[in-house]
Amino acid sequence: MQYEEYLEILAEQFGCEPEDLDSATTLEELGADAEDLTELAWQLEEAFDRKTTPKEVAAWQSLGRIWMQMTT
Repeated sequence: MQYEEYLEILAEQFGCEPEDLDSATTLEELGADAEDLTELAWQLEEAFDRKTTPKEVAAWQSLGRIWMQMTT
């Protein structure tokens, strides 16, 4: 998965443009609620073929940190 593809997943999830997102963007800034975190965790698992939970995703907070956790 490329970083641009990751941003496209996030943009679709949160109804914005990929260009509006960067590594410092937080889930709070995107207005993520519990349902969003559950959906995002599922999408990340599918995209990265790696297990994660909504609680983990919430703890990572920023898009850059989520990317690092999912790719390492």
